[in-house]
Amino acid sequence: MLLIERVYEEENLEIDYIKCPSCKRGRLCDKAAGEKATVIAVKPKATEHSGNWIKLKCPKCSKEAIIRFL
Repeated sequence: MLLIERVYEEENLEIDYIKCPSCKRGRLCDKAAGEKATVIAVKPKATEHSGNWIKLKCPKCSKEAIIRFL
C-alpha cells in the first residue's frame, strides 16, 4: 500500500532532492533530508518482476527512472 499525504505549508520539513541518474541535472523528486536513496536507471523488463514501483520522468532529459519499494 502506498499512502500519499498532502503537505501543508506550515509544516517545516527539511527536504533534499534526487537527481536524474542519466543527465545528473534533472530533479526527479524530493525526499526527506538525510534519508538514503540509491538511484538506478530503468532497464528493459526491470519492472515486470514487481508491482511495487512508481515511474518518474526527468524534466531535463526525458529519461525514465523508478522508485521501487523494498
